[in-house]
Amino acid sequence: MSIKSRFRFLAGLTVLIAFLGFGVGSAFGDTDIVPGGPWITDTQNVSLKRLNDYPQLVKKLEQIEKTSKGLVELEVIGETNEGRDIYLAKIGYPENDAVMIITQQHGNEVMTTEAALRMVQFLSTGSNKAMEILDELYVLIVPRVNPDGAEMYWRYNVDPDAPARNTSEGFYTSWTAGVGWDINRYHWVTDWTLSTLYQNHPAAYPENPVPEAVAVINAFNYYNPIWIADFHHQGTYVTDEGDSVTSSILWPRHPDVAADVVDLSKQLCVVIFDHMQQFGYSTVTLYPGGTYAGIGRNGYGLAGAGSILVELKGGIGQKQSGMIIKHAYEQMWSIFQATADGSLYEVDPDRSDEIPPRGSWYYKDLPPE
Repeated sequence: MSIKSRFRFLAGLTVLIAFLGFGVGSAFGDTDIVPGGPWITDTQNVSLKRLNDYPQLVKKLEQIEKTSKGLVELEVIGETNEGRDIYLAKIGYPENDAVMIITQQHGNEVMTTEAALRMVQFLSTGSNKAMEILDELYVLIVPRVNPDGAEMYWRYNVDPDAPARNTSEGFYTSWTAGVGWDINRYHWVTDWTLSTLYQNHPAAYPENPVPEAVAVINAFNYYNPIWIADFHHQGTYVTDEGDSVTSSILWPRHPDVAADVVDLSKQLCVVIFDHMQQFGYSTVTLYPGGTYAGIGRNGYGLAGAGSILVELKGGIGQKQSGMIIKHAYEQMWSIFQATADGSLYEVDPDRSDEIPPRGSWYYKDLPPE
């Protein structure tokens, strides 16, 4: 089943699944939220033709590489358990400082991949605006970290040998055995033996069992980017003022991340926060993330790179997908531009205190029949 077909099958469950997964601290349907909807209903057939399944994604990347006149080079950085290649798009000139964006670690978080693909396409044109970035930066983009999970349209990778979830033992997996691993808990960049999984099961897991995380780690270590930005989707949240949260951002929170790395990460977040103020219906808040070292945001910060998490609004239908893709694209662009022109380093990292808290989970009651 393709990603599009699978999405149509699961669309009717989206509201229920989201509510069950994030029900604590909910704000319910009597809350006024701006903008409201459009909301996926239990009878809705969601058509998301803009989504690229794996063959379409590969075909478009190869077309971009072919027409880029040498600006784009594709590299296969790993292979999934089901045999799909994981692609890294390298754009520009290797002698420049590298920066890195990854998307879709979670297979059912789809729109940021479309934004990343759009960014690869734009930079490949070599336009004057694109070259403002590429004359200064070597841009690295992994547009789909989790191609197996994307085809299944679920959060995890695909691994029939994955045990059931037990986080205290290091098993950040599905509650059901044989599904897969949560890739974004296995970014132990510098030393796998420090991982919770190895500490508890060194004989069974002498190496990282998540090939997608290993692929990103290897690419990161080889190209040594000055920063990495990890794009995801969250659910739908609302601020105390009734504004729909379009994205939430955060820097590393692990206590051992160096202060200068935290400052660089905060500067990236402030750039995004400032840039998005110009757009209507854009509300950027602070993501309430934790300190676990295997999360990408923390793992790459511990490895010495600026590192941020960007969580775009989720639980949407096709009528808001364009807006969310546009927002993700603009956030990518803002940190490329600020890094290339040097304005990033002039930002006061303490201004990160201005970013408001995320707010409450929003559950919209289904309309009456």
